[in-house]
Amino acid sequence: MGEMASPVRVLPFRVRPLPDEPFDSWVEALAAANRATIAEVGCALGLIEQRHGTAVSATSWMANAWATELTDAQAGRVEQATGIPAAQFQEMTRMRFARHAIRRTRNGRISVRCAAGGTAGSYCPECLADSGGRWRMSWQFPFAFACARHRRILVDACPACGQHPRHVGHPLSVIPVPGQCHNRVPGAGIGPIASRCRADLTVDFERVPASVAVMLAQRTMMRVVSTGEGGFGIYAGAPQPAVRVLEDVRLLSRAARVALNDGQVDGTVLGVELLEHLRTEGVDTSWSSSSTSPASAAGTAVAIAALSDADCTLELLQGRLAASTSYTLCTPQVQSLIAASFGRTRRPTEFLQSAGVVDVDARERARKVPAQLWEQWTDLLAPGRMDREIVASALAAAVVFAGTRLTHSAALALLDSDAPVRQVTNVMREFGRGQHEHLALGVILRLVAYLDAHEPPIDYARRRSIDCTALLPETQWRELCSRHNVHPGAGRRHRHARAHLFRLITGNPLRAMPGSWDVADVTYASGTTFVSRIPEELRVDLARVGEEFLAAHDIDEPLTWTPPFTQLDTGTPADVTDEVPWPPARPTRNRIAASIGADGIADQYKAGFSTYELAELTGVSRQTVSRLLADRPTTTRRGRPRMHAIDERWLRHQYIEQRLTIGQIAALVGCGTPTISRRLRDAGVPIRPAGSASEVATLHPHPLAGTSPLLRRTVIGRYPMERARRFLIAARHNSIRAAASEIGTTQSTLSKQLTRLSRDAGGPVLTAGARGRPMTLTPLGARLARELERLLPDVSGCSNSGRRPA
Repeated sequence: MGEMASPVRVLPFRVRPLPDEPFDSWVEALAAANRATIAEVGCALGLIEQRHGTAVSATSWMANAWATELTDAQAGRVEQATGIPAAQFQEMTRMRFARHAIRRTRNGRISVRCAAGGTAGSYCPECLADSGGRWRMSWQFPFAFACARHRRILVDACPACGQHPRHVGHPLSVIPVPGQCHNRVPGAGIGPIASRCRADLTVDFERVPASVAVMLAQRTMMRVVSTGEGGFGIYAGAPQPAVRVLEDVRLLSRAARVALNDGQVDGTVLGVELLEHLRTEGVDTSWSSSSTSPASAAGTAVAIAALSDADCTLELLQGRLAASTSYTLCTPQVQSLIAASFGRTRRPTEFLQSAGVVDVDARERARKVPAQLWEQWTDLLAPGRMDREIVASALAAAVVFAGTRLTHSAALALLDSDAPVRQVTNVMREFGRGQHEHLALGVILRLVAYLDAHEPPIDYARRRSIDCTALLPETQWRELCSRHNVHPGAGRRHRHARAHLFRLITGNPLRAMPGSWDVADVTYASGTTFVSRIPEELRVDLARVGEEFLAAHDIDEPLTWTPPFTQLDTGTPADVTDEVPWPPARPTRNRIAASIGADGIADQYKAGFSTYELAELTGVSRQTVSRLLADRPTTTRRGRPRMHAIDERWLRHQYIEQRLTIGQIAALVGCGTPTISRRLRDAGVPIRPAGSASEVATLHPHPLAGTSPLLRRTVIGRYPMERARRFLIAARHNSIRAAASEIGTTQSTLSKQLTRLSRDAGGPVLTAGARGRPMTLTPLGARLARELERLLPDVSGCSNSGRRPA
């Protein structure tokens, strides 16, 4: 944000706010009186930042933001521009008017669950006509649905576009016209003015009168909002905050709309005209927070009338609330009545807290309970619709606070201080909705009584603090898997096995595992699947590892313990198994076990049997027998003795000096080429690359080369005689092109062959021709040509060897 270009100036023409007028309506009236846009008025009032006379950072949501709340700095700048006290402008905002009915989120915004939420609002066309299009503050809230002055139901939609007329703030770039709808509408118009509805909101198409009960409900709602508490009807003995009372009214209003839709409401309370309108337009019975003003007026009037007496409230609730309806934000009076409508006398938490237990030490009971309730008890008591890991923590805390005045959060802190409190405590809020869950509350109390009367063999308070960083290293896990011939996995099985042991030892949730562990893919569900599928022998060994870990920490306790079900008359939960056996890591070892066994193989080998004989005996490969013997403390014998004695000096002479190939040496010795290759590597002799570089023709000159050093260098490799003949043919021509034409090949091919010949000879053999100068032989080339003519007499007769060398 940049700084303001200049201080706010005093406006020459000002408009006084009306009583009960919201701030955004006053800004629109000021802009209309000055024939200015909202953005221009915002700059003049110091609400929009400007630089060099131009507005910056002006966005469409600003108008709604001003109407919701003004900072002290903003109100001070408006006071400087108008001379009207800043406190008056702050009272014209939603947050001041309904301050007792506002619930904020952690980010400081108005909560969506707040009864004073919503920005659309309603309006009275007659009041708009009387005030010149200026709005009233009370119209902007969902608890306002009737006009006390004209005794009518408010209108909540524009007659032209059908939208809430103030669902969004006024466009900043448009000059407002009070009393007209500024909603954006689809069409072919271009620009902010052409795309607006502009319908006259003062025109009244249908007037629905408000009955005495509706007006009484309206006054009651406004009294609750203004005073900040509700003290009427069922609240007379214990007044409740306005926020909770409004939640009660909203919940009962929804139940009343269901009753209205079923025709179960006395028409004399609401009035004939309002009921007729509702029959024509219909009543929204959904559990959303939005509804039309007539439906809201009727529902609120029935709700306020019902709240005058507890029996009336209970009658309205019975059969009209879903089992999953959340009522935790309601007042205690209504919570008790809702519980009664479900067949309970109180909420689950209150039911457990009021159990007849005396002299309870919560810390002592927390010592007897793991941070997550035993898995079998969780499966027995947990509602099926909830996350098992969260439920296990919630039930453990419920066992601790039963019969005490501790809250669920305080009991949870004794077991797991890092638990997600809001998620865990929400379990008890939703617990007991069904008949099974209602009966489960009594089972929890019987479990509490058993724990108080008996001393469990495990001190969970001590077990929760054990450092498990060194538990089950990966090498130990692989040893266990190898012992039982199961594959250890690529890491995921090890992570789940370690997490399983961690939960058995400490009773803590998975999120409490050491930070140095890799637990990215370990969840409660995947851990349950792992435990159900692990082989029984490996499960026993894992339990032994856990017991040894406890012994290393000087803890003489069983690894696990669960309160018995038989003594508590709860029935034993059925064991649900989803066993999918792990395949063996080496299936062939099962054949060994079915024949003579691993110990038998070791004994037979010590008795003199070879690995080949043992492999044939057991029906497996020799390599499998060798690996099995290597895993055991068995001294193995050397394999077959060397069948070929090869002298290293002789081998070096043949391969390096005589330049024989590996195949030629193998043929001389009478063995395979791998044997010669292995002996060369053992002798430290670098092996030549495979391919043409190791061919006999590449390593040795042509037999016709004789003893001539020059010929032994040039008549070598693949096709040496063809290169020699082509050289002699080229020697008698004036150019490469002419020679290639006679030979019947391409010029480039012949050039490559002659270049190879020059490289082998040790220098150029031809001097390239040029314009007016033929190609000639070099002295080296003339010498090579003479020697080749003796070697190839059939070509020498045609040769032009007498040409002068270059």
